[in-house]
Amino acid sequence: MINREKQIQEILQFISRHKGSHASHNVCSRILGGDFYGIDDYVINQLKAKLPEIDNEELETCYYIIK
Repeated sequence: MINREKQIQEILQFISRHKGSHASHNVCSRILGGDFYGIDDYVINQLKAKLPEIDNEELETCYYIIK
């Protein structure tokens, strides 16, 4: 199993590189709810703040989505 910090970094890197992908939007909607209208620096900063707070199962799910 990969550690949480590495998973979080990989999720953030993927979303930063693939802002228009279905996987990126799926992760954002899971973590931030439906309150975002496209992925920009603001949304990525929100993810940086929220991802460390989610439980391990949800983090694993988000990681699986981007892999």
